[in-house]
Amino acid sequence: MTMEKVVAPESWVQGGEGTSRGALGAVDRNSWSPYGRHDKANQVLEILQNSARYGAVVIGPWGVGKTALARNIEKLLNPTTHVVRVFGSTTMTSIPYGPLSLLVAKLPTTALETPVGIIHGIADLLQSEANGKKVLLIIDDLPGLDVMSLGVIMHLVISGCVKILVMVRDLNNLPEDMLWLHKDGLLDQVQLEYFSRAEVAELISSATDSAISESAVTALHSASSGIPLVLKALFDEQVANGGIRHRRGVWVVTGPINLDPASALSEIVSSVLARENETVRVGVEKMALIRRAPLSIVISALGEDTAAQMEQRGFLKISSQKWRHTYLTHRYVADIVRGWLSAERKATLLAEISACASSELKALDGPEIMSMAAWSLDAGLVLAPEAALTAALEAVRNFDPGLALRCTAQIPPTHRLRIDAIQARSKAFRILADYQRALQELETVSEADQAELDLEDYCAWAASLCGALLWVDGGCVRIPGVLAAAHERITQVSESGSATHLSIRTAENTLRLAFFEQQIFRGDYAGAIEELESASEDDGDPGFALNCSALLVPAFAATGRELDAVALAKRVLGTVDSGRQGLCFADYCKDGMHNALTWSGLWRESVDLLRNELEGLSQLASYSGGLIELRLGLSYTYAGRGEEAVAVLLAATAQLEVREFRNSLPLAYSALAFAYAQINNETEALRHLALAEDATRPTLWTNDSMSLFFRWMAMRWLDDSQASHQLMDTAREDIAQKRYTIASMSIFGSTIHGSEKDYRLLEEVSLRRQGPMATISVLLAVSCQDRDAGKALEAAALAQELRLDAVESRCSVLALDLARDNGQHGQARMARERLAHLKEKLAVLPVSPANQQVKLTQRELQIAKLAKRGFGNRAIADRIGVSVRTVEGHLYQVYSKLGVTTRGELEQGVEL
Repeated sequence: MTMEKVVAPESWVQGGEGTSRGALGAVDRNSWSPYGRHDKANQVLEILQNSARYGAVVIGPWGVGKTALARNIEKLLNPTTHVVRVFGSTTMTSIPYGPLSLLVAKLPTTALETPVGIIHGIADLLQSEANGKKVLLIIDDLPGLDVMSLGVIMHLVISGCVKILVMVRDLNNLPEDMLWLHKDGLLDQVQLEYFSRAEVAELISSATDSAISESAVTALHSASSGIPLVLKALFDEQVANGGIRHRRGVWVVTGPINLDPASALSEIVSSVLARENETVRVGVEKMALIRRAPLSIVISALGEDTAAQMEQRGFLKISSQKWRHTYLTHRYVADIVRGWLSAERKATLLAEISACASSELKALDGPEIMSMAAWSLDAGLVLAPEAALTAALEAVRNFDPGLALRCTAQIPPTHRLRIDAIQARSKAFRILADYQRALQELETVSEADQAELDLEDYCAWAASLCGALLWVDGGCVRIPGVLAAAHERITQVSESGSATHLSIRTAENTLRLAFFEQQIFRGDYAGAIEELESASEDDGDPGFALNCSALLVPAFAATGRELDAVALAKRVLGTVDSGRQGLCFADYCKDGMHNALTWSGLWRESVDLLRNELEGLSQLASYSGGLIELRLGLSYTYAGRGEEAVAVLLAATAQLEVREFRNSLPLAYSALAFAYAQINNETEALRHLALAEDATRPTLWTNDSMSLFFRWMAMRWLDDSQASHQLMDTAREDIAQKRYTIASMSIFGSTIHGSEKDYRLLEEVSLRRQGPMATISVLLAVSCQDRDAGKALEAAALAQELRLDAVESRCSVLALDLARDNGQHGQARMARERLAHLKEKLAVLPVSPANQQVKLTQRELQIAKLAKRGFGNRAIADRIGVSVRTVEGHLYQVYSKLGVTTRGELEQGVEL
């Protein structure tokens, strides 16, 4: 097997300069490495400053940034230390004094006569050049030290002339003398690892002085394996080709990370592979095509010896799971090498691989089926329709719409699986957020085609059509007609006796799921719950029952059964993870679970789950990452953590503006508006409110409801007098529809200055809910009705446990006002202590304590706050819907009560 057919740059063989586009020099490649290594740099400095140590040895794999760390140490020590760099090589060398040749060349001739003379000559030379400074000898790229050089270095170290900083990939590569120093505790070890996902985010943010979306972090970490050397080249390449863009001050990923084989990474891969023998290089070629397969297939395709060599050299990763899934350790190597291979070379290799893999197809899991389909298509092979459909469905399940579309293109338009292929294509376009195209794909099925379908296939197509119609303008009004036609078809078939009872039942359940989805989509939870609960216990059709359970989760979450929703969601998702059943409505289930956790006050559990999900995404994170980040931002927003919410939501919004998954932008804009209001940034809050008004899309009722809630809450925090009324109006509508969770939150938000009747309603509705937030709402309502400061403090304590700072502040303010009115000095002191602590966390309190000396009416307080923020009389009048004369009159009363005479005194000297 030869390498002539590989289309690779010259540096493949030479491992040298390379002239490929965007080639990076060593300094540029490593320019990001010092970021995020401050702890390691400090650790090395502490060791070097320890008089009981001879120095430090930094251990880490190729590309981890050892040399860059050494350069950083050199810069930090430069004022007080004379630094000398010595380079070994990755192979043992026999050239005497080779690494020290630059120092030896400076010695006088008399010093070169004996080894002892060279040792003392170098020692004197270093002391002379140091001119009184300490001397640090940096030894890079071991094990390449000859015996003579090692003798000189050991003398310099033991005599105290120098301290050493040794860079080595593995501890076993240290020369024996240095290894003994390490074992004796005279050389301390510092371990460097590749960057974790969190460190990649910190690295890019620090290096570019810009935030980065979680989706982009996941994609870059997956593609680079966290190798600093690769990450920098990869990031630059993706920015240059538009794969990563800068939006709203955030780096976002626009699609899968596609590596150009002529990019700067080509030079890196060439350099790495140039050190390997031909057997390993051919193995890398084959694995680049295989991508991922069970170990048995890999051994068949590569040979046991080759696989063993590749694993030993760090190219092959073998999982510990049942099928021992095997793949190249670094994905970027696979992508670059695959791009180098000519069509002829691919065909040759794939012919060998196919012969080995064909007998083991049953051992493949979903990603491996996708891998086999991808390399078959890359080689120009034709997939059998059954295999193409299987791979397409796996691609849809794993958020790879591009592969799904390529696979379905292999199914002829006359084949019996064509309708299944059309449905898979529609799902792929929904992942791409092209909802109009997703609908158009399904509409290509003509009436004649529909008539030829058997009952189950026809109803499956009709259900897919209903699901696609939900996401396009005017689509919902067409759904009843589609379902009616499908039910008529069932009736006809049933009466004709041309289908089995099982087939008819399957078709009916398919349509029932489509109808249930429509109900949940439009927020008709009360109308759906009873039937869904009954259907979720259908033992005769486990898949149907599971999907009904998934749709029950958002229904429970919105109707006051938040904890039931969480428990049900975990059971459903656990069933799917175990591989026992497929799930069509996973997004509904996850949405419902995270909403239930957040609405019930258990927002931190939601955050933990979402962060774990983000970290587990593949390089295809651009398709679903924006939605997961949005869910994360919503949790922070509901929890009143404005700063954290803004940071996450900006990234989510930027990602959704690239690809608006599930028509979620209006919700993102509204959540940002409320988050900005929480941190007292009125300009940005109003700007995003305007964006939310303009961005209307067909989306889940829950999304519309949350968007409306955030908009009115933002306005309420900005002292809009109509906001509380609007929140109460929407709450009454939700109560009528038995959406008690949503109604309770709206009432809670509207009752900053609520009446006793309002608080009675808050108590009644909140008693229909589950979870700690319901308890807080009841305690707050009771404290207002009974004028009980103790209940308000109890609510504040519970909010503190949940880390709901804004809620805690509101309960504490209420407790303070009630305790003052009741003359309860101890409780007033406790409330003041809470507020003093909260003022350090919150940019603005959602409600302020009443002025103890001066009693302003609600309207006077509202106008005084607006005037204090700089609003003119006309602006105040327009904002709260009264005349300018009314504003002037109220301001006169405010000035009189507060003892001020000008607006300037009000703005600067009075706390409201």
